[in-house]
Amino acid sequence: MRISPKLILLAAFITLFCCEAKGQAINAAIQVEVGKRGGAVNNWYKTRGYTPVWTAERLAGLAQFITGLEAHGLSPDLFQFSTWDNHWRNPNPDPAARASVDVGTTHLALFAIQSAAYGFVDPTSVHPKWKEVPRKVSAYNFLDEALKQDPRQVGNFLIAKVPPYDKRYLEMVSTLARYRKLDGYGGWRDLPATAQPIGPGSAYAEVNLLRSRLQAEGDLPGGGAKFKGKTVDKQTSEALKSFQFRHGIEPDGYIGQQTLVELNTSVKERVKTLIINIDRLRWMPRAYEQADHIEVNIAEGALRVFEGERRISTMPVIVGVKGKHQTPVFRGEMQYLIFRPYWNVPPSIARTELVPKAQADPAGYFAQHNYEIVPSFGVSPNKRLAVTSSNLQKVASGGLVMRQTAGPSNSLGLVKFIFPNDSSVYLHDTDNRNLFKATDRDFSHGCVRVGRPAELADIVLKRNGGWNINSVNSAMEDVSQPDNKQTLSRPMPVYLNYWTSTIMGDGRVRFDQDIYRHDQTMFQRFGLQ
Repeated sequence: MRISPKLILLAAFITLFCCEAKGQAINAAIQVEVGKRGGAVNNWYKTRGYTPVWTAERLAGLAQFITGLEAHGLSPDLFQFSTWDNHWRNPNPDPAARASVDVGTTHLALFAIQSAAYGFVDPTSVHPKWKEVPRKVSAYNFLDEALKQDPRQVGNFLIAKVPPYDKRYLEMVSTLARYRKLDGYGGWRDLPATAQPIGPGSAYAEVNLLRSRLQAEGDLPGGGAKFKGKTVDKQTSEALKSFQFRHGIEPDGYIGQQTLVELNTSVKERVKTLIINIDRLRWMPRAYEQADHIEVNIAEGALRVFEGERRISTMPVIVGVKGKHQTPVFRGEMQYLIFRPYWNVPPSIARTELVPKAQADPAGYFAQHNYEIVPSFGVSPNKRLAVTSSNLQKVASGGLVMRQTAGPSNSLGLVKFIFPNDSSVYLHDTDNRNLFKATDRDFSHGCVRVGRPAELADIVLKRNGGWNINSVNSAMEDVSQPDNKQTLSRPMPVYLNYWTSTIMGDGRVRFDQDIYRHDQTMFQRFGLQ
């Protein structure tokens, strides 16, 4: 039977009308949905006319992106991917339900983007003193750019553009892949404990197991003929030193108690540590957001100075005592430094530590340690008061304050670097340089003591012009200018970080002790307990 052209046109009109009616119903439902949620997502959909975003091809791209984040240490389970995938595969025809899924999917995409770009864990929820890093590209910006792509390329675009592509981040991601591969092979066997430390020349029945263990992480080259010795040879000992250095242990080439603990830490634990430290890297500015800066890795006890992505200096530091005077994780901006500073003794230290020591002989104790009593910090030397038992009690009660005069015996050494903060934490020299010889360097009250202070002063003052290492050393030795303040022409960003796994300058991975137990909180957030 021949159908009339008029009927065909009428059918087409009805179909178009129905489609438009359905579209309008979904748009209206989206408007209601985002209206309930308010905020940025409401404004975002408003600019799009409240139209649905997630077509089948775009959903496939988002799924590709989220599952691809597994390689970056972000499991799809963190985003409840299987639940969302079920929603997408079984769409509800009801406009309100479709609107809820569309808007919910947008939230999911933004959450995944934010997590991959700037951290799954909010650093301020772990470290309250951390200040949010201003970002040049928001999660909405990334999503907008992705939606401008061919729908078939959404996933590729997101995985290429969203995660950091700084060199050390990519090195950590590739290291994670390597350790997951080791885990897939079954990891490594535990080495047995011995009555005495095992080292060069020691007879050791498990020397082949030791060599295999050292080969697994690249400290000992693999391949070649099977080792037939029964003692720890020089090559094995040198490989053991490499392993020890990478784990923050004094590299003596002997398997002592701490070395054995690290050797027998499972590859699964190393994978967990890599995952949370990759996330900590996301907290940092991207390469295009910031160039020159200083980083202190509290867990490692190291300071690094960067010009762009180029590391120009690495030096040891001393940090706060674990469980007692922990150095806080935060960021600030170095604004000035002071040569030959006074040490303004914090009232709590004066009250609980120094005043009790001085009770027996106040004048003698103060003379021995170059302390003085003054009405307030910042006053001139001629304002110092007599060191009497009465004034000492006023120090203890907070009526007067203590400070230590400038000079090489000052607890701050000959220079301190100030980035104002509410924790009164700063970088400084020290009068006790022997402590830098220790492998575990948590000795301070919370401030960070710098291993090569003159070098650091030279680096930061180059921003001012007219300074070099000779003029820095002269300022540090100039007894006529105590408390010599030098303001930086441009502030230098300073980051006090806590990374228990990092990539060293030679590309090897390093694992450090979780001295402040911050890793445990991160494991909980990732569901890795």
